[in-house]
Amino acid sequence: MNASNAVWRSPASSSAASTKKRPICSGRPTLLWVDDFRPGLELYRAMFEGLGFKVLTAASGQEGVKLAAENLIDVVVTDYEMPGMDGEAVAIAVKSLHPRVPVVLFSGSSLVSARALRVVDACCDKAGSRNQLSSTIYRMLQKKRSRGLQPPPVSRASDVEHRTVA
Repeated sequence: MNASNAVWRSPASSSAASTKKRPICSGRPTLLWVDDFRPGLELYRAMFEGLGFKVLTAASGQEGVKLAAENLIDVVVTDYEMPGMDGEAVAIAVKSLHPRVPVVLFSGSSLVSARALRVVDACCDKAGSRNQLSSTIYRMLQKKRSRGLQPPPVSRASDVEHRTVA
């Protein structure tokens, strides 16, 4: 079965202990968009849904982390400057939940900390073109898929300075 055609469903839960519901993966990549500017959220939701994505939106960092914990996410796009939980904190929280999920910092600020840039996988300027933003998101999807498909490297005897003689 091709991974892009896989349909993921939460296991049927007969016990009351399991109350978390995991949505069905539609086969479309899922973006989580976190930004405190609500008109921007709606704009980017419409834009990326038009490109074939499923887009979840959150108007705060806390709401975004909650959505990341409850849903299957392929890429997170977060604003940097937000009240309460900023984009750096969102990236750290998402990475602690899902280390393989790429996080794109989408900011209009020129004062992004070096620490924030080390935590995220990519950074896009809000003043940049839509093509730049969409190509960055597609690149992050490819990076995630390639990391997920590659087996871990197999160590060879020569890697630990042991030689084999033929």
